[in-house]
Amino acid sequence: MNNIPMPPGSSGAARQTPNGFSEDARSLRSMASELLRRAVFPVYQRRQTPSAFRYLRELRGLEFALPEAIQKLQWERLTRLLRHATVQVPYYRDCFGSRRIAVDEIRSTRDFARIPILSKTALQEHSAALLAETGDTRSRQKNASGGSTGKPVQFYQDRFYWEYARASQWFVESWWGIRPGERTASIWGCDRDLPLQSWKERLSQEICQVRTCNAFAITEQRLEDFARMLMTWRPRFVTGYASALELFARFLLSRPHLRIRPLAVKSTAEVLTAEQRSLLETVFACPVYNFYGSREVNNLAAECPAHRGLHVNSLGRYIEIVDEEGAPVPPGVPGRILVTDLTNFAMPFIRYEIEDVGSWAGESCPCGRPFPLLAEVLGRSSDFIATPGGKIIHGEYFTHLFYDFPQVSRFQVNQTALREIRVDIVLQPGVADFPLDLLRRRIGEVLGPEVNCEVGIVEDIARTASGKHRFTISSVSMPWGSQRASQLPRK
Repeated sequence: MNNIPMPPGSSGAARQTPNGFSEDARSLRSMASELLRRAVFPVYQRRQTPSAFRYLRELRGLEFALPEAIQKLQWERLTRLLRHATVQVPYYRDCFGSRRIAVDEIRSTRDFARIPILSKTALQEHSAALLAETGDTRSRQKNASGGSTGKPVQFYQDRFYWEYARASQWFVESWWGIRPGERTASIWGCDRDLPLQSWKERLSQEICQVRTCNAFAITEQRLEDFARMLMTWRPRFVTGYASALELFARFLLSRPHLRIRPLAVKSTAEVLTAEQRSLLETVFACPVYNFYGSREVNNLAAECPAHRGLHVNSLGRYIEIVDEEGAPVPPGVPGRILVTDLTNFAMPFIRYEIEDVGSWAGESCPCGRPFPLLAEVLGRSSDFIATPGGKIIHGEYFTHLFYDFPQVSRFQVNQTALREIRVDIVLQPGVADFPLDLLRRRIGEVLGPEVNCEVGIVEDIARTASGKHRFTISSVSMPWGSQRASQLPRK
């Protein structure tokens, strides 16, 4: 057997890390992860989203193009969508015909504003008429949203939408040093608990190198297990709901021996406050990036490393910010956000009011990217719901629950005490029969028998003083911190 000399100061035993794992073991794990990312992940993704890598190359080629070139290409894509909608989509065919709107006459933002705003209520009431009459129906994927308003809506998205969305996500994450297929820790809501996932779902997570903590079923022990696993696995990327990331960060802060050090953290689906950002940057010791999207139209805008605002995904989305009368607002003035999705031809969303408030930045970003900047976005904020058994349920669970109850127009969950919850629902017009017992049973399954949950049908649900609809409200303090970042104790 050959005698291999050891480096000075070393012994025959592999050097141990503070976690008890040898440097050799970590190196082998990193090599295996990189091999999976480079060799297996691309093959898998080309089967799932065949054109995503091609769209990613296109986006990278335009990353530092002139703003005028981006605007020209965006307008060409908008015109293409409008031509499709007026011919293939009954809702827009009737709308354009009754208002005598011709696509060839839409040459400016002022012309475009003649098209009526698409509200969530209109989407609920005219979903069938919003579907395109032609196209590959097999590629349509049904989706649903509860949104920041607690208004459940159902809709369809096509293959082009999902492939371009995947490319757009990879494109933005590359600004943060994250490559497709990197090890990712996610604190996200899963409709089914992780052990109940199919073998295909579990295989997909292995190939994509994703580890998930279910935000719909958090317990102290699950967070402990998740954190210990991540210390060994060492994710390069952490992503999740803003409030779920905050809860996890406070958990880690109370346990200094649990240290997770990714390259970047992505906060999405909720408003990211300055206090939450500061907490996350302290705990994870890396930059935190705000990402804006919705269930109906994802990949709307994202921060770059300059942190001067959120760059709009102009090549896939067209965003307007208007006042109560529908007129455009100047930079710095908050207004209603309208979104036109340039990538979904199965069910076009044109001037869709997403029911968030935002404002334009008044200057370009020093990073040099040509995509316009949103200064801020004020969207949803979810409260967690706690149970006597120690489970902590993210408010987004209830939006997912109501995907299965399209008869509901609006809902609100109010937890007044640990064992007391009230769920109010407003039914769609004309609904005479609603399965209240089924809804009570579904809610009871997740809350447990120790919680008294009252479910009632009401005529209306009052908004908050700010005008937003809170779809989950809790007066119960969470472990490691309270509901709102503004109320959290300073550390």
